[in-house]
Amino acid sequence: MVSPELPMAQLQHQLNYCPCSYIDESWLKESQPWILRLQDWRKQARVNQWCIDHWRLSSITEHVFNQRYHSLVLLPPEPMNQLLLMLGGVMHCESMRQVILKQPKRSLNHIFGADETRFLIQQGPMLISKWPSGWQRNLPATIDEASFEKDARELGYLWVHFLLVNSPPELLQRWQLKLDRQYTQSDLSADWFDDTHRDLAYRLIKKIAKQVIPQWFHLLK
Repeated sequence: MVSPELPMAQLQHQLNYCPCSYIDESWLKESQPWILRLQDWRKQARVNQWCIDHWRLSSITEHVFNQRYHSLVLLPPEPMNQLLLMLGGVMHCESMRQVILKQPKRSLNHIFGADETRFLIQQGPMLISKWPSGWQRNLPATIDEASFEKDARELGYLWVHFLLVNSPPELLQRWQLKLDRQYTQSDLSADWFDDTHRDLAYRLIKKIAKQVIPQWFHLLK
C-alpha cells in the first residue's frame, strides 16, 4: 500500500521502476496469467523488469511532473479509481437532486458511498457556476448499480484521458496500466469537451479530489 507521506521522488521512482506495485490485474490475465499465481508477485524485481520490457516502458523524467495535469498520474490505483467514479457522478449531480424515491437514493449510496452521494447532491451543482453544454447527464430511468457504476467510471476515465491525451505517451501509458484494461479498448470519446475546457476540467478534478481523496490532494499541481 502506497502511503500519501511518501516523498515525491519516491513516488516517481515507483512509477518508473515498480510497475507491479500499481498495474491492474486485467493487463496480465489474458497474456500472462501465471504471473498472478506467483507469491508476492507485485514485489518481485524480475516481474517488474518483465513488465518494463514487455510494455517497453520508458522512464519519465522529473521535469515532466511539473507540467499541469501530469501529476495526476502519480495517484495510486485506489484513489484514482475513486476519483474517476466521482467524476462520472458529478456529471449526473443535477439529475441526482431530483431523486426523491428511496430505492434510487439507496442505489446511489451503494455506488458512491453515503457521504459522497450527499456531496454530489448538495455541492455538486455549485462546483461550477455555469456548467458547459454536455457536462450534465440524466440518470437512467432505472439504476442498475453495476452497470451505472461502470458507466460513471468510464466517464471519469474519458475525462482524465482528455487532459492527458497530449502528454508524453509514456505518461499516458503508465496511467492506463493502473486502470482496468477495458477502458483502453472503448471507442467512446469525451466529445463534450473542447480545448478551451481543459483548465476548467482540471479545476473541477481538484475540487472533487480535495473532498474525496484529501490525503492525496497535495499531488495535484
